[in-house]
Amino acid sequence: MLRNNLAQTALLLCLCFSCGGQLEIKSLPDCQKISGVPGPEDIDFFTAKNKPYLLVSVHNRRNMEEIGWLSMVDLSLPLSEQKPLRIKANYPEHFRPHGISYAKVNGKDTLAVISHTLLDETPHRIEIFEHLEGIEWKHTKTLEHPLLTGPNDLFLTESGEIFSSNDRGPENKLMQYVNMIIKRGTADLVYYNGKEFKNLDHKVILGNGVFYRVEKGEEILYRSVFSEKSIHVFKINRTNEGMSLEFRKKIEIGSGPDNIMQDPSGDLYVVGHPSVYSFLKHASSKSMISPSIVYRINQGTDKVDLVYSNDGSEISAASTAYEFGKRIYISQVFEDFLLTCEKP
Repeated sequence: MLRNNLAQTALLLCLCFSCGGQLEIKSLPDCQKISGVPGPEDIDFFTAKNKPYLLVSVHNRRNMEEIGWLSMVDLSLPLSEQKPLRIKANYPEHFRPHGISYAKVNGKDTLAVISHTLLDETPHRIEIFEHLEGIEWKHTKTLEHPLLTGPNDLFLTESGEIFSSNDRGPENKLMQYVNMIIKRGTADLVYYNGKEFKNLDHKVILGNGVFYRVEKGEEILYRSVFSEKSIHVFKINRTNEGMSLEFRKKIEIGSGPDNIMQDPSGDLYVVGHPSVYSFLKHASSKSMISPSIVYRINQGTDKVDLVYSNDGSEISAASTAYEFGKRIYISQVFEDFLLTCEKP
């Protein structure tokens, strides 16, 4: 996006959703960088032969024409030796990864990846990979459908189902601006059952992260809604006629939520962008920093606690937080490193 368009977009979003207020700074101890992953927007976790790995989506998002890749970080190594290893795979053409999600599907280590092709006919796809050994993966399938109007994040279940959250609808750029002004949501949730896609009729403005789990025997779906600074929570209902969502509640977090991850206790980590203006300025230049916030949502009470907050000087535009052992790993949208810090 050109700089003048970025400025116009930033101004519009500020008018519609506010530009953010005063930031409370909260640091974590022993923060260190893991470099070599430009644009590590999303991360996930899996184990192979009892070794824990972080999976990383890698794409230079300041130059969308560039092709991206996937990386792995061996978390069993001492922190000083944890480096990203580029995954070897038969990558599909036009591969520009965004949101990723891992699951063991039918006994196979499987990774679903949103890819932005920039092609007119199929600008967005979901690419499926299976783990072979070490850093070798195999691309096995490409999923594409008109309902993938702007996929931002996705969740792959162990049954092979996929929930994908669009951040925009099918309309053109002008109508996107119009819809923001009149507060009309067009970004839907999309469901893939292994054979076909369908919308789940939850249209919002600027949908983002999505997370699925079973709670007390019920299937629950969480979705970040950036424009509302909140997480929407649904119960999934299944009947002979198909699937539907029953709205349960809204969890306010106070800034534009990005990706959602679960910690070992069942609490949820959510990363937030408190300033739309700073985020879009940072998108155009690394010299313009953007604040980063990490929250934890208590599983039992929905209480939102501040875990980490920085003005962007340590990490800008953070997007995902994952807890492993005694450390938290934080990814970001644009720069070329992950940040790992000791848990509070």
